[in-house]
Parts: sequence; structure tokens; C-alpha cells
Amino acid sequence: MRSVLHLISGGDAGGAKTHLFALMQGLKDHVHAKIICFIRDTFYLEARDLGIDIEAIEQKSRFDMAVMKKVSQEAKAMGAEILHCHGARANFNALFYKGDQLKVTTIHSDYKLDFKGNFLKQMIFTPLNSLALKQFDYYIAVTENFKDMLVERGFPKDRIFVVYNGINLEAQEDKLSRQEFFSKYKIEDKPYFNFGIVARLDAIKDHKTLLKAFAQAGLKDRARLFIAGDGPEREDLHNLAQSLNILDQVYFLGEMKDPYSLYQVLDVNLLTSQSESFPYALLEGAKERLPGLASRVGGIPEMIRPNKEGLLFKAGDVKDLSEAMVYCVDHPEEMRTMGDNFYKRVKEKFSIQSMAQDHEKIYEEMIRRGK
Repeated sequence: MRSVLHLISGGDAGGAKTHLFALMQGLKDHVHAKIICFIRDTFYLEARDLGIDIEAIEQKSRFDMAVMKKVSQEAKAMGAEILHCHGARANFNALFYKGDQLKVTTIHSDYKLDFKGNFLKQMIFTPLNSLALKQFDYYIAVTENFKDMLVERGFPKDRIFVVYNGINLEAQEDKLSRQEFFSKYKIEDKPYFNFGIVARLDAIKDHKTLLKAFAQAGLKDRARLFIAGDGPEREDLHNLAQSLNILDQVYFLGEMKDPYSLYQVLDVNLLTSQSESFPYALLEGAKERLPGLASRVGGIPEMIRPNKEGLLFKAGDVKDLSEAMVYCVDHPEEMRTMGDNFYKRVKEKFSIQSMAQDHEKIYEEMIRRGK
């Protein structure tokens, strides 16, 4: 059985967390895998609750590299053959790793956009991550689009593998009943067409285009928009919805620990990002047989085929998105069929089992080829 040590920040709350948790569960009977994180927070606690082998080696600051000696000791103790990193902090820390294991990193996003919207972090951490990425022996991209991006930026094509994110369709998700959901948020359960988005309220997710498109669609008394998530743009988005006179149709739900409570009351699952990888928010919606209405970026076109599993629009294009939203409301039966199709596609191609099997094969190939 191969042995792999995974490194990740530990402050992760999005797709990278979901990806790694799913991967660890899929690999458990096939690869000896352990996670080390550098922050002891919700990520660590959730992983432990899931029975994942995880250890927190806390950094005093982002530049505390004394932790890497402990990482090297742990890798040696478990007989790790591969050091597998996830995210900017882990990538940078690996620059100071002294072990002789193969070094691999998963590209979960366009690393040049990871800190978009935060000028200071963009100026400091984006160049550091770009530098750190050059040190790795191999790369795993979560979309073909990201592989192409790496190749265009000078990374060696023969050292880049592609593995799509996978989701566990069999797991039972915690969720409120429809009645409990509407009661909790003090919303009347009317026969409207329900759009929803689950995404951090950050500039990269482009909720502003969403709100403008929803207002332009003119769906008053026909549709509602549910926005789950929190972040730095919350106040600006609320003010925008107010200025667009759609506050009576838009519901800001805040951060949700149980997004499936929302998914089950929706008719269409939205994602309006300017940049994406292979987003779990859409896969999660597919688990509830929701069609996706998403921007044509990153790996989304590899996930959703237009008019089969959902609809795609040009990122940032208010008119394009607005027209798509009107189409959804005018064709509810067609959207339900697309939702069923999406569920079937995810079950066939994007399961946790296929993701884990692909990783196992890739680890074997990397070890066979060496550095």
C-alpha cells in the first residue's frame, strides 16, 4: 500500500476542503494517507469527526518554517513516498521541506486569482505561490482547462495529470425539511421559481452581475433569489439589491452549514464566478437533481453540457445571464429534465470512487517515473 502525506493550510472552507475530505475517504482502503494542516480550526475538527487521519502542526505565523522539520519527521515515520500539497500556504511551506519524497500539488484554482479582491495579499502571496509552484515534481489539475493554463504558463505538460473532483452520492446529508427551512428563515413558501447560489460573498464570485441580471429579468411575482454565503461584499450586495428594487425578491441567508437544506427547495442552482475550477457547489446541487446555470469559466463546461445538464452564460454578461434566467422560469419541465440528467452524469463520471481510483493510478505512475 502506497503512503502519501497531504499538506493543507487548515483554514480552508471551500472546494479544496471538500475535495480533500472526499479524496481521503475514497483512498482509505487503498492508500495510507494522512493530512497535516497548519491551523487548528474548523477544518481540523471536521476532518477528525469524519475519522480522517489528521494532525495540526500550528505555525506561529505564515513565515514560521520551523514546522517543516516536524513535517519531515512525520513523513519519515509514516514511510511517505509522496508529499501532496493543496493551496498557497502548503505550496510555499513545501519550499522549505527537506525530505526526499516526490512533491506533488493539486491545482484547485487559477492561482493568480486566489487573492483577488485583497490588494495586500494579492501583492505578497500571489508571487510567493507562483514561485513555490515551480518546485514541484508533478501537478494534478482538477480540470483540463487548468492543465492548459499551466502549460501556457510554462509548466511541463508531461508532468501534469487531470483528475476531476468527485462527490459521494451515497452519503446522507444533514438538511431541514422544506417546511423547516422556510420557517427558520421566516420566508413564506409560495409557488415561485426559486433560484439559489451557495458561494462566498467575494468579488471573484461576481454576485453583482447576478443581482443586476435578476433585476433586468423582470421576474417579479414569478421568481425569487436565495443567496447563501458570507464575505466582504455582503453590505455592498445588500445595498445593490436595494438600489435595484429587488430586496423583496432576494434573500441573503448568510453562511450555511447545511447547504442541502437550501438545494432541496431550489429549481436552479446558480454559480456566477469570474473564475472557477471544478466547483463542488454545482456537484452538490446535482445530488439534489438541480440543473446548473453557471458562467462559462474554468472546468464548468467540462461538467455541464449546455441544454443537457443546465445552461451556461458568458461571465460578467448581465444580458446573457438575464435571458437565461427568463428561459429557466419559462421552461420549468425542461429544467427538471436537465436536473435529472445532471444527477446521472455526476453518478457516472464524477463520483468519489472514480476520483480516488484516478489518484491511486497517478501515484503509481509518479513513483514509477520518479523525479
